[in-house]
Amino acid sequence: MLRDKLISGALAGVVADLAMSIPEFILWKLKILGHPLFHHAASLLLPLEYVHKNFLGAFLGFIACKVYSAFLGIVFIALLVYTGDRYFRTKGLIYGAFLWLASYSGLASLPIVKLSAHPRTPVEVLLFLFLHLLFGLVLGMIARWLKRQEKLD
Repeated sequence: MLRDKLISGALAGVVADLAMSIPEFILWKLKILGHPLFHHAASLLLPLEYVHKNFLGAFLGFIACKVYSAFLGIVFIALLVYTGDRYFRTKGLIYGAFLWLASYSGLASLPIVKLSAHPRTPVEVLLFLFLHLLFGLVLGMIARWLKRQEKLD
């Protein structure tokens, strides 16, 4: 099953997102981050009052983040097929930096994401850069592990 690029990419994306979500959740609970990414995703789908006061709203944002991360993992694996399977971690870091710029700084700033109206601090933006780099690094490490498993089979 893991030989299938679509399934392995989706799995890699979800695992990398979980690795990013743990420190993100801690930073949010410590009130260092104003909103975790699942709040941004939930505000894309629902009115803001459901994002903060309703468990189901936050849960839908959590699921939306996992679906988006699965898609990003598939794209990363496809890029590795195109660019070659060397320097997994470096390519993951580059991918994570691009995602920070494109997704967090670009897509999350669009008016369709209702949470985009809330201001962000420079520290928050920097922390999200590090979190996206962590996502990319974990994605690269998982892709390398999957490649090794493929060779063992």
